[in-house]
Amino acid sequence: MKKIISRVLQVIGLLSLVALFLGSAGLYFAGRWLVLDETPAKADLIVLLGGDLSRPLYGADLYHRGYAKRIAVSRPAPPPQTENLRTLGMQLPRQDEQFREVLRRKRVPGNVISVFGDANLSTVQEAETLREFLGDRPVRLLIVTSPYHTRRVKIVFTRLLPRADIRVLASPYETYPQRWWTDQSAAVGTLLETAKLLYYYLGGAFRTSPPTATKAMQETVN
Repeated sequence: MKKIISRVLQVIGLLSLVALFLGSAGLYFAGRWLVLDETPAKADLIVLLGGDLSRPLYGADLYHRGYAKRIAVSRPAPPPQTENLRTLGMQLPRQDEQFREVLRRKRVPGNVISVFGDANLSTVQEAETLREFLGDRPVRLLIVTSPYHTRRVKIVFTRLLPRADIRVLASPYETYPQRWWTDQSAAVGTLLETAKLLYYYLGGAFRTSPPTATKAMQETVN
């Protein structure tokens, strides 16, 4: 009996070491796999997903280079602390307002900018709210996001907008070293992105509750 228990423990230990090795190798190469920077081409719409302020910087560049005549900006759900700050009489600008201010300062006309969604909580919800506006018609999209986010964006948006021609572009204003574990921001982004991808493949997706997606693309900046 003791020999059987000892053998079982040895097998468990060996499997644990193999799993640890494969997991470490996967994380080592995760930085390369997560980054999918496609070549920009003429499109109907430049889409700026919520997140780093480097995204509207690159979106403005694409607009001025003539890749598309319109820009759509995601409106993310406000951070949890926003309500607490309101009790102190503080009103912070929404993230889409910050994006629009960056675009304005980069000389993008307000009447070519639209906002989609009302409180997007995830990449999946951003794709869903954008789909509500686009419908089932074919459309060409340039989606701008952070480098480590590009692979998941391609997967999610391709599945939810099957008739769209989608190109995902990594903002060059945001650096992402191949040795991602040597940079704090890149390390956090890589680990979170890996977990989010696994969660998505398991069927999970974060959304605001109740859904507020029905306001997709209804606001145009004047």
